[in-house]
Amino acid sequence: MRFYTAAMSATRPPTTPPRSALVRVPATSGNVGSGFDSLGLAFDWTADFRLTAEDSPAPTPRGPIESMAATAALTLYRNAGIEPPPGVRVEYDGDIPVGRGLGVSAAARVAGVIAANELIAGGHSADTLLAVASQLEGHADNAAPAMLGGLQVIVDDEGDLKHIGVTPPDDLRLALLIPSFSMPTEQSRKSLPERLTRNQAVHNIGRAAMLVAALQQGRYELLETATEDVIHQPARSQIFQPMFPIFQAARDAGALAVFLSGGGPTIAAFAVDDPERVAGAMREAAAAHGVDGETRVCAVRATGAEVLAEA
Repeated sequence: MRFYTAAMSATRPPTTPPRSALVRVPATSGNVGSGFDSLGLAFDWTADFRLTAEDSPAPTPRGPIESMAATAALTLYRNAGIEPPPGVRVEYDGDIPVGRGLGVSAAARVAGVIAANELIAGGHSADTLLAVASQLEGHADNAAPAMLGGLQVIVDDEGDLKHIGVTPPDDLRLALLIPSFSMPTEQSRKSLPERLTRNQAVHNIGRAAMLVAALQQGRYELLETATEDVIHQPARSQIFQPMFPIFQAARDAGALAVFLSGGGPTIAAFAVDDPERVAGAMREAAAAHGVDGETRVCAVRATGAEVLAEA
């Protein structure tokens, strides 16, 4: 297997391109509370994508995940000035749900560009591939951790993505409540404020900076303050009204901090001691408000996408 890292060489030895590529990509959480569109982290919850170059037109992809991966692959072919194969077949093996704020669209696009890079025996750097996936995604806070792992800080500098990664402590876990309904990101973003006051901007800037430092240094007592947000979560709570009561239930059960994962509706809670108890408390609180869902406990995945050796 080979992991994609920011330090990847842009060149690779000449080789005969393979006919298929198998890529494993993690689920991710964007924003992480205070870091709207600027922070994202990878979970140890992965999905596999196999892309195969066909000599004849491939069947229409079965679903939106496969379609996004195929589109991403074809976009890389076009950007590289290489004629794509007559067909690209996509096989998806995973259980990351769509429209839950867990980055499955980013995973598909990251898998697509990485697989295409393998299929053309390309020498594209991870940064080049990330730029393509992020452009298709519309923002990079999920694509960067999907490709590179850990906690990623991402800044779009007039089209030039700058990023730096942090690996959180090994004992930190994320208890996830995954409601049974979806909140498509495009829809939930429409509820966000178009303007902020200076105090609101300072509020999130300081907390996002504190979050990165707290995770890097293991300062768990700072995480609750560091994840507080006034930009996107209050607006999204109008769509998902039990959100803040579920936050409180997680805190009462011992969570270090709680936040909406990406555009929601998944709620993520940092925990060290008994994360299953935190997950159960969130599930009970959701049920009390008429919300069905499932729970899952994840660690942060230090590595991102990887190319797997074909069996």
